[in-house]
Amino acid sequence: MNAPVPDHVEVELKLAIAGQDAHRIARLPLIRDSARGRARTRTMHGIYFDTPERALQRARAALRLRREGSQWVQTIKFGGSVEGGLHSRYESEKRVAGPFLDRQALAHPALEPLLNDAGLLDTLVPVFTVQFRRTTRMLSPAPDTSIELCVDVGEIRTGERSLPLCEMELELKAGSPAALIDFAQILVEQVPGRLEPASKAERGYALALGQAPAPVRARAPVFGTDASLEQVFRAIVFNCVEQLQANERGVVAGEDPEYLHQARVALRRLRSALATFDTAFPRARYAGLLDELRWLDGCLGPARDWDVFVSSTLAAVLRAFPADGGLRALAGHAADLRQDHRRIAVDALSSTRHTRLLLALTGLFLQRPWQADADSLSVQALTPRQFAQQMLARRHKKVVKRGRRHAGLDHAGLHALRIEIKKLRYAAEFVAGLYERKAAGAYLDPLARLQDLLGGLNDAATVDRLCAELRARLAGAEGESVGLLRGWAAALAEDHLASLPKAWKRFRDARPFW
Repeated sequence: MNAPVPDHVEVELKLAIAGQDAHRIARLPLIRDSARGRARTRTMHGIYFDTPERALQRARAALRLRREGSQWVQTIKFGGSVEGGLHSRYESEKRVAGPFLDRQALAHPALEPLLNDAGLLDTLVPVFTVQFRRTTRMLSPAPDTSIELCVDVGEIRTGERSLPLCEMELELKAGSPAALIDFAQILVEQVPGRLEPASKAERGYALALGQAPAPVRARAPVFGTDASLEQVFRAIVFNCVEQLQANERGVVAGEDPEYLHQARVALRRLRSALATFDTAFPRARYAGLLDELRWLDGCLGPARDWDVFVSSTLAAVLRAFPADGGLRALAGHAADLRQDHRRIAVDALSSTRHTRLLLALTGLFLQRPWQADADSLSVQALTPRQFAQQMLARRHKKVVKRGRRHAGLDHAGLHALRIEIKKLRYAAEFVAGLYERKAAGAYLDPLARLQDLLGGLNDAATVDRLCAELRARLAGAEGESVGLLRGWAAALAEDHLASLPKAWKRFRDARPFW
């Protein structure tokens, strides 16, 4: 009864699905043809424990007692990573006699001294519960590949608060992670699903702590001092994906427009990351993936432009001219166009195409196609700092060359300068963790100021483009109000231009940190 289950690394994909799809999965030919043995359905009741100070959560560990049919299993999960929707965590299990923690079984080398602290163990209390019906099937979609498919329908609960749960998990039991990705790519075409980056434990903690969701800004990627160039590249790419996924739900729910802004930032950072490392990991090896990223950016970009236009530019002009009837009528048309483009963004992030894109990105790092490029292998042999020094020096030189005569640049020239500055800034932020923080900040601050000013100039050009789109819907006084908007944007652009020389000098005086 108390025999331990050996530790293992759990590798699985989690996909949130609609309730009506949970019951039709078993009927899919894809599932029937690859099934091995009969499906099992059980009611699962899990209790998650922690200290009042959430010591386990802070240590990125989860302690659970789960009743599986008539048996109880105590599980500790810790460490690991989430890349796209692929979860890899260390797991240690032991069957226990009932719904009581076996404290002797909590000792684990990876969690010392945390779980060897008797005082801490005495304060463990239930934090939340997870109850659901699980239908499990073993699948063998390819030779030497074994995947456990679990469909879970139920809820996470703490006190009076609850959160619905409807998801499928694909856990790799034998074979390569790439085979798991390949199977998931086919499955999501038949059962629409959204990759779920948060574990049940993470969602339970958020519910228990009453943590309201909020837009997630970019965070600095984390990698060890002994990381290889490929490991740094991988960490940066999935850092961008993490930000994108963290904001998806807020965009789809139609909440704060900042969710859309941060999702767009994440997507642009991701595209920039792939370009930053293209001498070591050639883009030709994943051209199809880049096409899909451009498609997604094309869906999110216009929606973000209309958000800024309505909530910033148009709102400011309305405050300045509150009695202008044409402006008020124009605002109604602009709101309609904003909603039209928002629906396009929501549909894109909710689509199977988007899920397949994230799966393909994860699969890319499992298959590592750049290993076939002899020329790039020599670049991959560089240390991350060696690569960063060469790459940043090259990009810095491009910015300096383009901006040397910034005062005489036309709109197209300023736009090209902004693009080079943006590339340099993203690249510098990606690798700043390899260098002394203060030195990196002293360089990045004036660079960010330059990008903001040139971004303001680009916003003025965007106002012109959106006004042209509005004109198709307008007439009379409303049409005349477009001129007022364009004049307002032009005045702001002049302010930005006037500030540009000082910002440029500050950047040129900044010392490169590499």
